Amino acid sequence: MSIQFTNQKSILVTGATGKQGGAVISALLEAGAGETHTILAVTRNPAAASAKALEAQGVKVFKGDLNDVPAIFASAKSVLGGSAAEIWGVYSVQTAIGQGASAESEERQGKALIDEALANNVKHFVYSSIDRGGDSSYDNVFPQVQHFKSKYNIEHYLVEKAKNQMTWTILRPVAFMDNMTPGMETKIMATSWRVAVKEKPLQLVAVKDVGYFAAQSFLRPQDFASKEVPIAGDELTLDEASAVFKRKVGTEVPETFQFLVRFLHWMIADFGAMYRWFHTDGFRVNIDSVKRQHSGLLNFEEWLERESKFIQK
Repeated sequence: MSIQFTNQKSILVTGATGKQGGAVISALLEAGAGETHTILAVTRNPAAASAKALEAQGVKVFKGDLNDVPAIFASAKSVLGGSAAEIWGVYSVQTAIGQGASAESEERQGKALIDEALANNVKHFVYSSIDRGGDSSYDNVFPQVQHFKSKYNIEHYLVEKAKNQMTWTILRPVAFMDNMTPGMETKIMATSWRVAVKEKPLQLVAVKDVGYFAAQSFLRPQDFASKEVPIAGDELTLDEASAVFKRKVGTEVPETFQFLVRFLHWMIADFGAMYRWFHTDGFRVNIDSVKRQHSGLLNFEEWLERESKFIQK
């Protein structure tokens, strides 16, 4: 008979070696949760350097695929000592664009995680969604952006299914500063911003701050149960962001050919629809309110200095 080796609460983090999942684990560790909780990291490649770095910090890393959620839970329980082991919390994040992902796969995976969490008596479920217009986000679908609609469907599925069995928190980040990295990704983001968002400000957030609120949701579930948490750290036009970038990095935000980005928006329709939504509707997070909850919230300049890969640390 297998015996669970710990009585600590166990938190299962999906996307553990990605931007969001990695930020969640970092925030948990910084808060000392490694001493009070068992952190379970799901990754497609446990041999990767990022996965090995997590293991070195005491995180339990194992292989998993969101297309087979029951296998993820079985593997997590095996890591904990056997089928009788309990998983207390789950951090759920999926991708809808790139590497074969779609809004359909995102919704399927998101709902499967909810189902399996309930089947395994998980107590607290944190879902990373997106802001869709401030306080009215839960009711806003915006079907023209398919991965907004899929997130809407996952949120409503979570709230309906969880009821009194499992508490939940829905995180609502805006556009990620961390999508700016040296290379083509930044050029595509900046040029998309210019051609689609135009002169309108865009709200941005550091994944580090998403990680902070996710960690707090697990460490203080009584304060975050049944709560939607909007998260943004700055609001800038592209020209304003470029001025900050030039002041800190020495050059303006790099861009690429506009015709290339327009073609990309046409070829990946959901990507283009999202950027058009940034202009027609846009995020509506009350940043001052977020700052009152998290004094360490990063604006764009602070993110460039402390977290980005543009400045040597």
